[in-house]
Amino acid sequence: MQGDDRNDQFDELFEPFELNDPPPSTTPSPAAPPPRREPVTPDPSAAQLQDTPPQPATRPAVACPSCGAQNPAFNHHCERCGSRLSVDPMPIASSPSSRSSAGGRALGVLVAVVLVVALVALMVNIFGGDDSAATDTTISSTSSTQPAIVTEILPTSVKASSQRGAAFGPENLIDGDPATRWNDDALHGVGAWLEFSFAQPVQIQEIEFQNVTDDEAFRRNYKIQGYTITVDDLNVPISGRLVNSNEPQRVNVASLGTTVLRIDITTTHLAEPVGENPPFDELALEGIRFFGVQK
Repeated sequence: MQGDDRNDQFDELFEPFELNDPPPSTTPSPAAPPPRREPVTPDPSAAQLQDTPPQPATRPAVACPSCGAQNPAFNHHCERCGSRLSVDPMPIASSPSSRSSAGGRALGVLVAVVLVVALVALMVNIFGGDDSAATDTTISSTSSTQPAIVTEILPTSVKASSQRGAAFGPENLIDGDPATRWNDDALHGVGAWLEFSFAQPVQIQEIEFQNVTDDEAFRRNYKIQGYTITVDDLNVPISGRLVNSNEPQRVNVASLGTTVLRIDITTTHLAEPVGENPPFDELALEGIRFFGVQK
């Protein structure tokens, strides 16, 4: 049949094979006898341990470095104060190289107070100071250093290059009388000189020249114009000029310890006629005064 042919063709695809080894037996082998156990004597301590209930495991504790409270080892911060926990000891700060003492602190406070007071005083003087403080300072400084008292110094004697008669000698210059005067007997007074002597060294600061105060006599006589003053303690001549006036005229002089002072007349103011009265030929000077410090 056609159906059987198909089966035969399918069977030809597979060749029969045989097993060389016999299949293993499925019958179980007899079991070996169990080993003999020796009788065990019960341990009373083990029985006691079996009767004791198990204890919970104890965890290590860490002391807080700040407050000393005990904390579990797994904590990072203290449960009491919140400080950082560490198994290592807390670091100890090194002592400072220099520590200020009580005396040093007191000195620093004192210096600060002094600076503040000085600053306040300065501000008060600048913006609100009164004149009384300045006056007190001036008075105290003046009292500590007394200035030298300048007075009139009287010479003991005087000499002149010439004079016109006995009534017009040079001593009239230092007698303090305005009615007397000195007249030279030279050529209109040019080249004339006066020399004054002092009993002890004096420090002369000013010289006052007084021409003839009478207006007519003043105009008719020659008057000093240019002069040179020398002193025996300083070899430095002092030159100057006087104006054509019959008012007192003061000139400054520098000396330290003068005993002799000389005045040389270099030029003169001209004499002039007054009405029908002709001018005189000589120079006239009414007085000379000296001011300074007595040694």
